[in-house]
Amino acid sequence: MSDLDTRLGMAMSAAHMAVWDSVLADGSVAGSTVYWSADGATLLGLPEIKLEQPFSAFLQFVHPADRDELFHRMQDAADRCTPYELEYRVQWPNGSMHWLAAKACAQCDAHGRAVRTLGVVWDVTQAKLRELEAAAQRELAEVTLASIGDGVATTDAQGNTRFINRVAEQLTGWSRELAVGKPIEQTLKLAYEPPVPGVAPLAQSQVREPAGKDEHAARRCLRLRQSIGVSNGAQLITRDGRHIPIEDSASPIWSESGEMLGAVLVFRDVSHERKLTQQLSWYASHDPLTGLINRREFEQQIAAALHTAKHDGHSHALLYIDLDQFKIVNDTCGHSAGDVLLQLLAKMLQAQLRDSDVLARLGGDELGVLLPHCPPDQAMLVADQLRQSIKNFRFVWDSRSFDIGASIGLVEVTHDSKSMTELLMAADQACYLAKEHGRNRVHLYMESDLKLAQRQGEMQWVSRLNDAFEHDAFRLYALPIVPLAAAPGGQPDQRRQAGEAAHDEVLIRIQNDEGELIPPGAFIPAAERYDLMVAIDRWVIRAVCRYIHGRRVAGHRAEALYSVNLSGSSLNDEGLHDYILEQFSEFGIDPAAICFEITETAVIANLPQAQAFMARLKTLGCRFSLDDFGSGLSSFAYLKALPVDYLKIDGMFIRDIKQNTINYALVKAINEVGHVMGMLTVAEYVEDEETLALVRRLGVDYAQGHAVGTLRPLPAGAN
Repeated sequence: MSDLDTRLGMAMSAAHMAVWDSVLADGSVAGSTVYWSADGATLLGLPEIKLEQPFSAFLQFVHPADRDELFHRMQDAADRCTPYELEYRVQWPNGSMHWLAAKACAQCDAHGRAVRTLGVVWDVTQAKLRELEAAAQRELAEVTLASIGDGVATTDAQGNTRFINRVAEQLTGWSRELAVGKPIEQTLKLAYEPPVPGVAPLAQSQVREPAGKDEHAARRCLRLRQSIGVSNGAQLITRDGRHIPIEDSASPIWSESGEMLGAVLVFRDVSHERKLTQQLSWYASHDPLTGLINRREFEQQIAAALHTAKHDGHSHALLYIDLDQFKIVNDTCGHSAGDVLLQLLAKMLQAQLRDSDVLARLGGDELGVLLPHCPPDQAMLVADQLRQSIKNFRFVWDSRSFDIGASIGLVEVTHDSKSMTELLMAADQACYLAKEHGRNRVHLYMESDLKLAQRQGEMQWVSRLNDAFEHDAFRLYALPIVPLAAAPGGQPDQRRQAGEAAHDEVLIRIQNDEGELIPPGAFIPAAERYDLMVAIDRWVIRAVCRYIHGRRVAGHRAEALYSVNLSGSSLNDEGLHDYILEQFSEFGIDPAAICFEITETAVIANLPQAQAFMARLKTLGCRFSLDDFGSGLSSFAYLKALPVDYLKIDGMFIRDIKQNTINYALVKAINEVGHVMGMLTVAEYVEDEETLALVRRLGVDYAQGHAVGTLRPLPAGAN
């Protein structure tokens, strides 16, 4: 053997390769004789191999599923005198399977008939196994992506679509075959202008090209080489032009070497959530009976008008309307008649106002009107026209006819106006004077009316509240919060009987000199306006702690949970946390026995303070309840940041749940969201058995109202 042959053999051995040389008989592979180089044995798992063997003997080592293809490929190459290459499996004597790769060419005689094939064969088992494992992982990834509930799309480094899962196909209208290779902006077309409530979705021609913060999430991800968080204002434009609200996010795809291979986008249809949020937002700012904006939204409109008056010198007018004969309609024909009357009057008055004017229902039979850019003389004319229209309006119900009058208070909104609160107080007092002077008239508020305002209404409560503190006139009452997780037809307090601790909301009253109880609605607004709520909240906290201590001393061992209401003012009281700890320490109170109730609107208005306050007390074991949920809701998002245990659904949704399908759907949605977030839900104002059955059917955890328990006084020891 020559030195060259020796070196060639060493190289072939190092590469785990063997030379294949087959001599054909009459051009047939089947009858050929195979000649191997020395390393051929290792490729077939043999300790040694004859350098010469029939093709049929070699074929016995080939996997049965690959034999026909191997034979036909070799025979076809021999017939055409062309090179061939292929991969096939061989089974070793020990039963293991291995992959071989072969490359060979055919040698033909002068007549064009193949007389031999010559080539090399080498082991590719490891590479093939890695390839099969990678393919299996890709298949598993695709199956996983196809089975999840969100839409998923991937791009290459240039932003062209590489893959979309089944959900993405359904949402976009693109099939995977059509989408692959197209720019992601085409297959996942996005518009970032959120739809305006009540306005049809943007037409495709109106969608502006994404730019800046509206840049397509995938492009921004590729450009910044970082993940892009969830966006809440995106709309997916489907292949047929429909608009679907979505939440989308994007993240880079990195190789093991740190090369960015593309981006993956995850998006989901949030049509239902956005529709629900819009509905709740509408309810938070509107009166559901008349469709007019409510007091809360009206106050915001007044505040905005006051801002322009102070900064731009504009002059506006505020009207406070009280219907004079409304109570007669309610008492004579029932509340249904009163509701219809309010609806009719709202439509009539709205038709007489400018588009820029604002009409609101402030509560009961009280309406408010804001007249922007309207001087006093013109405002008096408008107010008198409204008064006259109400006077001329005849309301007929069950063959009974009623004349309705209105007393209207008017106040200017100017640069000198002090605050929104004082404007409303002034308008209210002007309305009061209109009624005092004979009703069915308009009274323009003058600065001299302030003395009367101070003698009336809330100013009187400052003195009365101070007297209540001094003479210990406050009284505590408990309204039970009853679990509903009973078997169908069972008693609502079945879980309590099975061992669940009693749960009561503590409410405050004032007992006057005649022994009558004054409800909180009469004095809480004055306490809030004149900074007395913190003192009242502290009184209640101390009284409840003293009551719990007294029960323990008297030998009552049954556990109970007491819900104590906190005002928005108390959330801003930096000393309240330490005060609560002092009461717990003095009376030996287990913090787990106290649940603090905070209204949703107070939390939203004081969110950072509320988060900090709740977090500190939560670590001690106190629980928290979010009261009146739904009344001020614009989004569910802030709930995630609050350690809330109980979610109390606002009573305005519960009261007419029997007749109002929208309220039923809203209660159902709020209950489901609360449960998803791990909160227990409470239905307020459950006043009858039918309402109780409905909230139980919806899966609400607790109920509060006359259908499950009545208000009862706490013993004198609490006071």
